[in-house]
Amino acid sequence: MKRLVVLLIVAAALLAPSAAFASGVVLKVQRATHLVAVTRANNRVMLVHTNAAARLKVGERVAMTARALRNGTMAASAVRVVGHAQKVKFRGLMLRKNHDRFVVSAGGAIVNVNRDAREDDDDVEAGDAVVVTANVGDDDDLDEDNLNPVDAAHPGGAIEGTLTIGTGKITVVSEHLALVLNVPAGFDLSHFANGDEVLAQFTQGADGTLTLTTLSNDENARQADEDDDNDDGDDDGGGDDGGGDHRGGRGDHGGGGHH
Repeated sequence: MKRLVVLLIVAAALLAPSAAFASGVVLKVQRATHLVAVTRANNRVMLVHTNAAARLKVGERVAMTARALRNGTMAASAVRVVGHAQKVKFRGLMLRKNHDRFVVSAGGAIVNVNRDAREDDDDVEAGDAVVVTANVGDDDDLDEDNLNPVDAAHPGGAIEGTLTIGTGKITVVSEHLALVLNVPAGFDLSHFANGDEVLAQFTQGADGTLTLTTLSNDENARQADEDDDNDDGDDDGGGDDGGGDHRGGRGDHGGGGHH
């Protein structure tokens, strides 16, 4: 009888929907799109579709029950706040810098970091892969604590935002940043339209130009899990900000996504 009970438990586990228990620190909250950027133990960043976005704040340490979607984002069916971090550390791609601020692409999220004039960081340039340590301030602000460039064999990144299609180029707008990406010859954009919410991955050439590698709809978890992504046949895995792995095939909608 005990053996039968064990077999039934194993069978039930095999039939249950695949889910992963993940934890990390909230790096950015995009409440309008129900997206949260969460750091991982290896300094990578993941984008999570969750209806809990409205109540989360930068710096909160969270535990999640989530599953991976086909475009590299995740859908969380449960999110629980388990603490608060004073610092957050993450890896990304430097997009812009000025006297006051760094703008970094991390896992598709565009993250602003207030620059510390006392830090020796003038050697870091736009296009560098970087590891950022930031202090969590008030009102979801991040203040530079330390920033270092890292070696990157295939520099690149990702951006999640609103799409505009041009001739040979696309523009993805996230908040106040508009990123223009070259579209390789033969890349099929017929499944996309102006105004779509998308996740775009790109590589950076030696001359600083950005070239699209994969593109997928990201309006909600269901779209993020559908087979509407595209690539130019030479995807290097999303670059150094951990944009994610894109795989084909149509799937079920994520339990944590918005509709």
